[in-house]
Amino acid sequence: MKLTPRPSVSADQDLTPPEELRARRIRRRVLIAVILTGILTVAGWYEARHVSHSIKAWHSRRAAREASALIEKAEWKAAEEKARDAYLLSSTEPETWRAIGRLTSRTGQNAPALDWWRKLDQAHKLTLDDRREYAGSALAAGELTTAAPQIDALLAQPGGPAPRDELFAGNLAVRRGDGASALDYAERALNDSRSKPNEVFSAAILTLSVAGPESTSYASAWKRIEDLARDSANVISLDALSFLAQQRAPTSPSEGDNSTALSLAQTAAPRPVTALSAAEVADRLERHPKARPYHQLLAMKLRAREQPSRADELLNQAIARFRNSDDETLLALNIWLYTQKRYQTMLDVMPLQRALHRRELYLQYLDALGALGRFQEVRDLLSSERFRLDPVFQHMYLATAREQLKEVAGSANEWQRALEAAADANQSMALATYAERAGASDIADSAYARAISFAPNLRVPYESRARLARARGETAKAKEILTQICRLSPADDLARNDRTYISLLLGASGADAERAAREAELLVKREPMNWQARATVSLAELRLGHPAAALKAFSGIKAVEGSPVGPLAVRAAALDANGWKEGAKGDARTLAAAPLLPEERALIAPLSRENGK
Repeated sequence: MKLTPRPSVSADQDLTPPEELRARRIRRRVLIAVILTGILTVAGWYEARHVSHSIKAWHSRRAAREASALIEKAEWKAAEEKARDAYLLSSTEPETWRAIGRLTSRTGQNAPALDWWRKLDQAHKLTLDDRREYAGSALAAGELTTAAPQIDALLAQPGGPAPRDELFAGNLAVRRGDGASALDYAERALNDSRSKPNEVFSAAILTLSVAGPESTSYASAWKRIEDLARDSANVISLDALSFLAQQRAPTSPSEGDNSTALSLAQTAAPRPVTALSAAEVADRLERHPKARPYHQLLAMKLRAREQPSRADELLNQAIARFRNSDDETLLALNIWLYTQKRYQTMLDVMPLQRALHRRELYLQYLDALGALGRFQEVRDLLSSERFRLDPVFQHMYLATAREQLKEVAGSANEWQRALEAAADANQSMALATYAERAGASDIADSAYARAISFAPNLRVPYESRARLARARGETAKAKEILTQICRLSPADDLARNDRTYISLLLGASGADAERAAREAELLVKREPMNWQARATVSLAELRLGHPAAALKAFSGIKAVEGSPVGPLAVRAAALDANGWKEGAKGDARTLAAAPLLPEERALIAPLSRENGK
């Protein structure tokens, strides 16, 4: 008989009680359950985060769309709150960037707006409407190199550009000094059957800005504006009438003596002749179904302009009729009074309590006091903070008042406080512009530099600093700033040419001069009427010892009133180098009092000495 062996078992197993084996199995199962629970918890946490982020992103997009709807209704405060909510919910949503970009663009905050449009551009999320907003903000901020690619994209869109896109292109051409292209784009928009009344109006104004007064384009544009003005059912007719009236009526303190105006308001407009008579424009303004008191006042100003013998009578009627009118009308009445030097009357129709209702009225009140020489009252009023201006404006107006009171140290302190109070690029630019017009060039330069520190990609303050450096005769500093502009906008041929020209003035020669001549010649071929490019070619040839080539650089172009004086100094030097003494001396005499850089003045110094003999 064969025996079957028993399976072998370990001694431990044989000795382990069944209860212990069961406990081990339970512990093993609990451990596995804990591990699985941990894995599921971690996975759930990550999934919850993803779900939470998705929910916040959805709410952010919804708030952004609500903000955009409010923007279209011009409900700015509510739109700002919605846009802020959208950003707080999710700062990475393109729809949120778009809403904030539109809000800042349409409320005139062009420098901040560019940052939001750049974010959308870098994310490749720009729509055609976004590009229009982007281009508009860039043009308003003076960022031509930023506007250009957006406008190029609009012009290249399938189906061709819309009339408003052609207007963008026309405005860019104007800013670049290319009047011929601007006129071409404006006429395309004018003749496009798709153009809306506001686009026709804008195209006509653009045409007037670049066409000669005797040209058929100019006459045609005026007729289009008149046609819009005559049709009272047209949505733009009231604006067209106002435009025609403002070409004939004084509209700003710049026509009076504003040397003491704290606000330094200046808005000059051309005054072309229109076939629609002044009387008819005034009548239509008064009878227009949507006319407000402001338009009726504008009509009276126009009549006063056309009937000087009745000017005082009409102004007195306006004072009696509109002194208790709305803010818009009172602002216009005060401007009229200011141009007529009726400063005390401004204070009579607008007592301080009324002026304290609105910032613009308050500034007009201060302007009237300043025009009357009552700067101590201006200083005391500003110091009392009866009306709380932004600290920047408070200090810069005080600086002007203290300067008029001969408080030199006090004025300097106020300028410095204004500079320190500037908290962003917009405030810095406002201070810089005001200080420059008030003659405080050091503060202006520092304020432009401060604007750059807040917005290093904003080109306007660089250009302003370069212009200021030129005005102060700081040639080397101008070159340094132009170098920064070229670094910021490497494709800008005009800025590069300006830097090259300055380098030549400072003594560049040899290979640098040869390269300068080649580059500037290419620019002249593209822009034959560019005086600055021709001056670069000429100065480079003078540095290379080629006088004939230097003079040839100016062939085919004739100096007229308004031609840039720096290139004329170079031309005088080229004439002299070629033996054309009388022509050179004539140019030197013309430039005797011109604002030249020291190195430009040195070019004609020998000729000026000869003229003095």
